[in-house]
Amino acid sequence: MRQLNLTYLVSTLGRTGPTNQLFNLVSRLDRGVFHPSIVTISPEPADSLAREFQGLGVRVRSLKLSRIEGILRGPRRLRSLLKQYPADVVHSQGIRPDFLNSTLRYPTTRIATQRNDPFVDYPMLYGQVGGLIMARLHVTILRKLPKVVTCSHTIELSNQCHQLPSTTIQNGIDTRNKYVVSSKEKGAKREALRLPESVLLFIWAAPFISRKNPAAVIKAFGDAQNSKKKHLCVLGDGPLLNKTKRSAAQYDNISFKGKVDNVDDYLMAADCFISTSLSEGLPNSVIEALSWGLPTILSDIPAHREIHQIEKRSGDLFSLDNPHALTELIESFEISGTTAHFARSIVVNHLNADAMAGHYQTLYHSLTNNRSSFVPVS
Repeated sequence: MRQLNLTYLVSTLGRTGPTNQLFNLVSRLDRGVFHPSIVTISPEPADSLAREFQGLGVRVRSLKLSRIEGILRGPRRLRSLLKQYPADVVHSQGIRPDFLNSTLRYPTTRIATQRNDPFVDYPMLYGQVGGLIMARLHVTILRKLPKVVTCSHTIELSNQCHQLPSTTIQNGIDTRNKYVVSSKEKGAKREALRLPESVLLFIWAAPFISRKNPAAVIKAFGDAQNSKKKHLCVLGDGPLLNKTKRSAAQYDNISFKGKVDNVDDYLMAADCFISTSLSEGLPNSVIEALSWGLPTILSDIPAHREIHQIEKRSGDLFSLDNPHALTELIESFEISGTTAHFARSIVVNHLNADAMAGHYQTLYHSLTNNRSSFVPVS
């Protein structure tokens, strides 16, 4: 049987959650059946994972276009590239790749993976007016594609409100070499990372942007009683970093480590993971924390509920409308081996990369065997 040529279309291969998910998928494809390649629109950033993909034997080609050039010249460049290297399936993720994908025509099978809710996320990025325009534009683009896959049921439900048909394949991560860490190993990791050892260690890891709501975790931790027995380790960078640091300057039990490449080491050292996000698709950071058996304290938003409902004994949710709810959960948190195993079970049994890749491979087969039955939404 002839291999199916899969072309993944992305903006870049910068080190982001969507790129990590793509790596988890591509690394698990049955190479006897699928032949993957990647096309990027723009030049690669400094933190590109292109070499990691090439290490899998995946060819990475770039259109090398700026944002404006991608709109004006991208469709022709992409069509020209696909004439040289034909694809049975073109699979995009992100508004710019989705736009280019929407300009292609039959017989190429076209798929988009949607990793956010445009009507929630874009207003936070571009303001209410600009964000609403961007959201409507993205949904219009997605309607032109024969198949839209969301990374969470949360996004799929939102799409129904905007007459955008979609199906869900939940994000999944690599569970190999991950486990519930012993107290002895935690101590060794803390010593190596220069983190305090005789405290409850909480971790928050995200870009410092408004959607991630970093101010909430700083205030809650600062308000917590018995704070000398607790420490908050904050990972990431972004436009709100300096403002957040200033608000935390009065507290000596909060440390900022910046953007790091060894997030797993910090997760292994921690006792609990906190997310204060206002909106998510299906957050990789939470799933990664769960894979190490970390109990979670999560804002009560739909994507977090989707994860929490799989196994409610894995941690707690707090209301963003109650300014004291997160503080109370931090104050009452206790280490529990049972909770750790419940946390890890969510990933082992549900949100793992093998399951995700299996679902996508089944979808590729289904779509290429039934091309004529998939008609874009007008």
